[in-house]
Amino acid sequence: MKITSSDCIAIGALVVSVGSFIYSYYTNTKKYELKSSYRNTIICWHADIVEILMRLKIETKSGKFSEELKKELLAKLSAGIETGRFYFPNLQNGYAPHKLLANQGFRNAILDFLVFSYRLYQKEDANKYLHHAETLQKYFTSHVFEIANPYEFLKETKKHTNKIFTQDLSFEDFMDKEPELLMTYIKDYKA
Repeated sequence: MKITSSDCIAIGALVVSVGSFIYSYYTNTKKYELKSSYRNTIICWHADIVEILMRLKIETKSGKFSEELKKELLAKLSAGIETGRFYFPNLQNGYAPHKLLANQGFRNAILDFLVFSYRLYQKEDANKYLHHAETLQKYFTSHVFEIANPYEFLKETKKHTNKIFTQDLSFEDFMDKEPELLMTYIKDYKA
């Protein structure tokens, strides 16, 4: 069997195609892994911050907030804000060039929500500002949610794993199927 130049070209094209496919698959998988890792890091940071904010809110609401616990929680929140500078650096717009690098420019809004929360909880009468603190927390979560983009992440995860990790099912949909469950809960709650 004699191999012609057109056979060599066809074999070469096949090798290049297979190589390109493998390279494309590998680089897309690596990109997905890097994005996933970064996303998970931000979500863990967010979870730590929200836990601190919730404890601050609950303790403030209780009216029995010890000064020692308040200082401890505010210190953790402050440390979380500093850590957040690595995920959400200041906007580099030439503002405050005399400051150290991490503090040059305007602070990212995500961190500002936390700084303002810190300032509210630092007040003696912080209980008067709980509604404001809750609003700041909602904005903080919404902005992190936008960056973590769970909708896109779930689509991408399905593409890479061929698995679906969520259902499009609301509690109302569930109650349409199991209405007696809610009635049992209401009866138990009233008792």
